[in-house]
Amino acid sequence: MSIEMPIFIKWLGGKRRLINQISLYLPDDIDRYFEPFLGSGAMFFYIKQKYDPKYSMLSDINKDLIKTFIFVRDRPKELIKNLEYFDKNNSENFYYNVRTRYNQGIITGIRRAAAFIYLTKTCFNGVYRINKKGEFNVPYGYYKDPEIYNKEEIMFASQLLNGVDIRRQDYTKVLQHVKKDDLIYLDPCYDPLKKTSFVHYTRERFSIHDRTKLYEFIIRATRKGGRIILSNNNIKDIEEMYSKKGFNINYVEASRCVSVNPKGRGRIKELLITNYSLT
Repeated sequence: MSIEMPIFIKWLGGKRRLINQISLYLPDDIDRYFEPFLGSGAMFFYIKQKYDPKYSMLSDINKDLIKTFIFVRDRPKELIKNLEYFDKNNSENFYYNVRTRYNQGIITGIRRAAAFIYLTKTCFNGVYRINKKGEFNVPYGYYKDPEIYNKEEIMFASQLLNGVDIRRQDYTKVLQHVKKDDLIYLDPCYDPLKKTSFVHYTRERFSIHDRTKLYEFIIRATRKGGRIILSNNNIKDIEEMYSKKGFNINYVEASRCVSVNPKGRGRIKELLITNYSLT
């Protein structure tokens, strides 16, 4: 079976390149699927094509990310028309003008969704970073002829998203919907490996409190019979936290693309934690 990945935004930490490794740990069947840290949606697009779950809920707290997915699902042709405008006018000056108007809330509606896609495709290193003021502050990327959009990918993504429940919400809201054997894939804003590590997808910062809150959510979802897959940085404290509760600790090899020091880039191991065993 040929599986295509219609990723229409550029998102640091997206799992497109790790799908082949993560897929080795997926169960044989998935009837209901939840992805509460949506990002680029790579895992969903894979699972939708391979398993075709009867029900899927995609969610995130990033308002513009969720609205963009909804526009891709419901109004893809209109979104493409708006993206044509950004594609034709792309330049450094245009980028900063769009970024300013985006932060000021001047760009709204479906045009804002197009601006969101444009900014992720042309900003430096594809990093969607929000400062404490809630402003997107990444500089221009200086790419040579970047692909702002692909019509076929957006239309295919729209097809795969048809009928999918897409919500802006905190991940803990998923718990009220979880039933036995549901699959929940969690790809949170990672615990930083060090103080300079990138963790700023929203104005809030990931903390030890957040690590504990996520752990408690996973324990509660497990008690309800949900099947969990958690991606995170390879941190000893996290590994010990879950192994003590009998979770399965696995590893995947990922590429680190963002680092102040070029020597800090390359292949690293990430944790892939599950609460079920494959038979």
